[in-house]
Order: sequence, then structure tokens, then C-alpha cells
Amino acid sequence: MTWLVVLLALSAVITGAYALNDIYPASINYAMYLVIGGLGVGLIFKSFADARFLQNQSDLASHQVGVLEVVDNFEDFLKQTAPSIFRKHIDNLHIISMSQSDISQDNLIELLHSRLAARNKIVELFASVLITLGLIGTILGLILMMGSLTEVMSGAELDENLMKNLVGEQGPLSGLGVAFVTTLLGAVLGGVILRVLTSIVEANITEYTAHIAELTEVYVLPFLRKSAREAELAHTKLSQSDS
Repeated sequence: MTWLVVLLALSAVITGAYALNDIYPASINYAMYLVIGGLGVGLIFKSFADARFLQNQSDLASHQVGVLEVVDNFEDFLKQTAPSIFRKHIDNLHIISMSQSDISQDNLIELLHSRLAARNKIVELFASVLITLGLIGTILGLILMMGSLTEVMSGAELDENLMKNLVGEQGPLSGLGVAFVTTLLGAVLGGVILRVLTSIVEANITEYTAHIAELTEVYVLPFLRKSAREAELAHTKLSQSDS
């Protein structure tokens, strides 16, 4: 719903600027500047927030594994620690250990990586959208320019100031450079800056999931497997004694 509202707002700005172009000839160009610049800055901040989120979660995981070693009890650990991805991961493994002794985190790690990568896919998508918006801005500018150019040329048989009318402040060629700037802006924001940021976030996601897997494999799974085997052995002995 959030992205739907964003897309509707962007569409409304572009449509309104196109409708007002007869009154304000440069409105479509500046509307595209606003749309591309605003969306680009918003996505940059989102990428930065995602990177900070992963860093905070990584630090929190390192702290919480220390808490787990101190309390040496999963129920107490869950009560004393704040909600986090690492805490949820351990909780899931603890639930699995109650039903089977052969515990593996491979599927959970894969799901975790997919869930985190999905957050980054939105920025990757809109990075491509920014490039497309830059091209749309240029195309709209050229369409409007050609319409104005046709009007000037058709009424300029005997006009000695033809060139002045073409390149003057309100002339159809005056906004040509402005139109191409939208392509440049979209390419720089979407094709360079956001591509770099999304690659950094993707690398952080991979590093974070590897960090979670390492902490769990070293500090959590050995204890869970041992506890699960002991519980299974105790249950077996109890069944044999009852029989």
C-alpha cells in the first residue's frame, strides 16, 4: 500500500504538470526533476537505513549470544533479550529441537537470506524505474518541443526573428537542454548511486546471514543437539520402564 500511494502521487504530479504545460511551458521538466530527485533521495535514505539495520542486528546478535552463554537457559534467554532476528532464529531452532534431535539451520538461514533480500529488491526495482522516468521526462519534453516548434515554423514564413523565436526564453528549443537533464539525473541516481548502494546492502545481507549462521553453529546448535538427544534418551528409558 505504501508503494502504491507513492506511485499514485508520482503519477499525479507528472499528469498535473503535463496538463499545465500550456500555461507554464517548463512545468513538465521541473515536475520530472521533482519526481526523479525526490524518489532518488528517498531510495538512497532507504538503502542507508537498511544498511544501518543490518549493522545494528549484527551487533545485537553478538551481544545476545553472550547473554545466552551467561544464562545457559533458552527460556531465560528469551525473557531477558530484546526481539531481534537472531533471537527469532534461535527460538525457531529451539522449537525444532523439541521434536527432533537432528537439528539443522540450513533451511532457516536460506529463508532468512531470502526475507532480507526481498527488502533490497524494492530499491533495485525503483533504481530501474528512475532510469525509465528519466527517459520518459526527455520524451515528454521532446514531444512538447515538437508541438511548439511546429507552431513557430508554420507561422514564420516572413518572420525575420525566426531564430530568436526558436531559441528565445519561451522558444521551443529553449527547454531542449532541460529535457535531456532528466535522463542524466535518472541515470546518475538509478544507474550509478542506487546500483552501488543496493550492491553494498546485498553484500551486508550475505555477511549478516553468514554471521548468524556462524554464531548459531558454534554457540547454539551443539547445546541444542545435546539437549535434544538427552531428552530423547530420557523419553526412551521412560517408555521402556513403563513397558
